[in-house]
Amino acid sequence: MTIDLRLPYDIESKLIMTQIEAVNLKTSVGWWRIEACESELTRIELLTSPISITASSNPVLKEAGRQLQAYFDGNLKVFSLPLAWSSLSGFRRDVLQVVAGIPFGELLSYGDIAKLVGKPASGQAVGAAVGSNPWLIVVPCHRVIGSDRKLHGFSAPGGLVTKTWLLQHEKQEIIGGKVSLKES
Repeated sequence: MTIDLRLPYDIESKLIMTQIEAVNLKTSVGWWRIEACESELTRIELLTSPISITASSNPVLKEAGRQLQAYFDGNLKVFSLPLAWSSLSGFRRDVLQVVAGIPFGELLSYGDIAKLVGKPASGQAVGAAVGSNPWLIVVPCHRVIGSDRKLHGFSAPGGLVTKTWLLQHEKQEIIGGKVSLKES
């Protein structure tokens, strides 16, 4: 018996269609790499140093760079960028869509998010999904804290130091690794 292992499409065409383009952006926090495939952002990550890239004229990358810079300059609180949500599925997608809705300067706990996605006992799984966020800042995983108001992890370079900086940038007061309650 012979099994045909050829793929049902032209692999060369498929590779061209899914080519990832990228730009690097230097900000007050460090170097960011922004990646896109055609008209959607596939990744925004903080780096320890820039990665060599080929110049790109992708308008989505240019707009993402402009919006990120405006955020770091204190001139943008709401991002409006096309994210490749189709690259995520299930629980992870549900969690990150809730995180994407956390407004500038506001916070949710892992437990709050677990309840919002209909799985109230899944706080640790929420933490894993948040830790795998491909779009740092734009999907604001830094706005997720423990129910005890402590900062619990941040997967980007700098870890909790970076998370603290981002929250302070959004006018949160951090004392002893905890977010202080704001006075009304």
